[in-house]
Amino acid sequence: MAEIALGYGSEYQLFRFLGHHRNYLNKEIANVITPNSEIYWLDYPPNYGRFSLDGEFKDVECFNNQNITAQWKEYWPQSGNSQNWDGIFKVNDTWYFVEAKAHDSEVKSSCGATSESSKSKIRKAFDETISFVKSTKTADYWISKDCKSYQLANRLAFINFCNKNQIRAKLVYINFINGYDKPGTGGTLNVKSKEDWNSIWEKEYEDLGISREQINGILYHVYIDCSAKEL
Repeated sequence: MAEIALGYGSEYQLFRFLGHHRNYLNKEIANVITPNSEIYWLDYPPNYGRFSLDGEFKDVECFNNQNITAQWKEYWPQSGNSQNWDGIFKVNDTWYFVEAKAHDSEVKSSCGATSESSKSKIRKAFDETISFVKSTKTADYWISKDCKSYQLANRLAFINFCNKNQIRAKLVYINFINGYDKPGTGGTLNVKSKEDWNSIWEKEYEDLGISREQINGILYHVYIDCSAKEL
């Protein structure tokens, strides 16, 4: 897990909005997910090995349930880097797992598993997930180096796991506009509009053989302009 950058990047922007503009952030999320109750954010777990002194929830840790943990170990490899969540909130009995993005490179990745046993588990989980989201691609493709949308694929696999274990769970992608003004770049790395983000995500969906309609109610997109004058 990388250290938080100061003044730019998805982790910084999420911390900023949770700490300084939480009402605005919750309002923008509520406009998308239309909750029937209050949004309740889970506190982050401590990690004293980081400068921030805080870490992120990993895979199923938030459930604090031994049976779910055992089921997860059967479902997903325990070696390598599992799903880390930028944030988690609940609305009544529904869990929302948050991914924050500020730069298009943050959405691109391929499967890094090397052992055959790990790849076999991932392939089986992807077979189930492909049926769950009605993808036109195969698990072999999702796990191949040709697929550049592995992170989204394994997040969808996590939601599939929750679904099969009677856990109400959704994905929320918070897409920061003008949120990656890295020093020395003159803002050239920023994603500058909702339309630009939509174009990035359409390529991800095409890569995985899914459409927005197929994941409606599974995955939500929220757009936050970090340079907005009124928050």
